[in-house]
Amino acid sequence: MSRSGRFGSVAAALTTVALSATFAAALQSATALPAHADGGLSCNYVIVASWPAGYSADLTIINNSGNAINGWTAFWNFQHATAVTNTWSGSITQGTPFDATGSNMSWNAMLPPGSATTFGWIATAAVPDVPDVVTVNGTRCPVNGRS
Repeated sequence: MSRSGRFGSVAAALTTVALSATFAAALQSATALPAHADGGLSCNYVIVASWPAGYSADLTIINNSGNAINGWTAFWNFQHATAVTNTWSGSITQGTPFDATGSNMSWNAMLPPGSATTFGWIATAAVPDVPDVVTVNGTRCPVNGRS
């Protein structure tokens, strides 16, 4: 092999390594950050329907940040005793009749920047509640435009 052929092979190998490192860095920066709310979230809480002793509601979590969120958990309090009886597009647990914790399903865990997910429930309660505060991954999420 000629001298210029060896240098050409070395240069090609170094270019491949440099491109691989650049690609790996770009891929790492595009990968979702660990689940956390960074203040770039907002929430819309809607009473969809109500009837005597019950209601249906939806909570939409909107990722307004520049980072993807991989996994979310929302927490809120009810002013009146409430029993969540059915859910969709999320899982809801209650520690008491006055609180709720909603979490993602496997298919809606990832929230890329600019995206949103909605989950909902049916509950029994004397009065349908819209909470003043919802937290997502431990960080306050403004509800319906309120801070």
